[in-house]
Amino acid sequence: MNDRTSAERWLAAIVESSDDAILGMTLTGIITSWNAAATRIFGYESQEAIGQSVSLLAWPGEEERINLFLGILCHGGRVDHSEVSRKHKNGKKILVSLSLSPIVDSSGIIIGISKIARDITALEDSKLRLNLLTQQQANARAEILAERRYRELIENAPDAILQVNPAGAIVIANCTAETMFGYTRDELMGLGVDLLVPKANRAAHPSHRQAFAKAGVTRPMGLELDLFAQRKDGSKFPVEISLSPMKMENGVHVTAVIRDVTDRKLTEQRVRSLQESYMTELEARHKEAERLNQLKSEFMASISHELRTPLHTIIGFAELLAEQSDGELNFKQQRFLHHIQVDSEHLLGLINDVLDLSRIEAGGLHLHTEPLRLIKIIGESINAIRPYAESKSVAITMGDDLDFAVIADPMRLRQILYNLLSNGAKFTQPGGEVNVSAVVEEDKVRITVSDTGLGIAPEECTRIFDKFYQVGFTPVGVREGTGLGLAICKQLVEMQKGTIWAESVLGKGSKFHFTLPHNQL
Repeated sequence: MNDRTSAERWLAAIVESSDDAILGMTLTGIITSWNAAATRIFGYESQEAIGQSVSLLAWPGEEERINLFLGILCHGGRVDHSEVSRKHKNGKKILVSLSLSPIVDSSGIIIGISKIARDITALEDSKLRLNLLTQQQANARAEILAERRYRELIENAPDAILQVNPAGAIVIANCTAETMFGYTRDELMGLGVDLLVPKANRAAHPSHRQAFAKAGVTRPMGLELDLFAQRKDGSKFPVEISLSPMKMENGVHVTAVIRDVTDRKLTEQRVRSLQESYMTELEARHKEAERLNQLKSEFMASISHELRTPLHTIIGFAELLAEQSDGELNFKQQRFLHHIQVDSEHLLGLINDVLDLSRIEAGGLHLHTEPLRLIKIIGESINAIRPYAESKSVAITMGDDLDFAVIADPMRLRQILYNLLSNGAKFTQPGGEVNVSAVVEEDKVRITVSDTGLGIAPEECTRIFDKFYQVGFTPVGVREGTGLGLAICKQLVEMQKGTIWAESVLGKGSKFHFTLPHNQL
């Protein structure tokens, strides 16, 4: 048993063995714990009391006092040894000495109320039997004690507490009210409460008071409004106000609990200022990022043009030379010419990849999606890659059922398929196979390009879609490409509301899956 568990059991034993009723309550007066002495004093078993309002124990006429106690405790006040009348389960009136304290958590926030009640009925009965007090003296003493209790509760509250009669005059004010508003107690008593309202709002305040008194519902004042009060010297300060009506013989009296929130408002203002400063800086950085992106796009467009133009010239003249229209080339010249053509095409492909990725990241690549027959696009892509695959002795095959309709950009779908098919052929040994299949899954079509190639380590299956990441060597032991092809595929698939992922086992091939929206019409 650890020290904490031991301490909790000791505490529980002490509570259960106490001669006083010990109760736990929520801030709204709901009973949460109940010891054996509480059962002896009030007659209710724990299962009958827990979950009930503490007003269950109120003697008729004491409900308002319970509400006042709860209000004071919710604002951090205490009640010490207050003598009150309570009702036993059998209906009998009992007298208890009551002490109430707020329960706070480690952050200092009030989360509940503890209540200790001592049965002093027998003591009072004995006093009556001994005739120590006459009935008149007992009543006078009760009135004095009641007045003292209320005064202590009000005076110890951390917020200003005012009670206003139906005419709007202050009839009760605590010490905090004196400090908060700058008036003496004598000046506050009988003072019109409207004088504590800033001049700009003073004319409308009497109608607000009358409307609240008529509604008769406890509530915060001025919900979602910034409220201000005015001191004797004319200065204004922000406040929060909670209002509670109390019906009396001469009309509805209103109790106002007023909290000065100047410090909190200053903190909120500083936070807003920091937020505005942050947003201004963030906006400036965003604009700078947009400017840099624009510069990058312009640079990429310019450099792409500058690089592709001479490459097209090289490729064009190489093709003219390959036709041998001006004379035959010897074997060595043909081999050199072939290298020029292959490497030029390869370089052009790399430049196109860099340009595509740059346009995607800069938001300059726009797709034109439309309903497509998947089998047609797959067939075109396979026909485009077949010469390359055959040069590596790799077979390209299709699944049996590919006649699905998808929503996609035809050019970009071909680009995705061509990239995946060329990767499959590149990393598959001679005699291997690359296959394309598809299946409908709810509102998506999943296309799979599988191969019987070298495979990918499981830990690399997610990283292969990163920019410039190259998974390994081809069957002939060299790296090819820039590592941008799969990164571009991922961007293009996601721009068409799909997802892409890979599954692979080293030495047993790979499967690349991607999804596109299914056109079900």
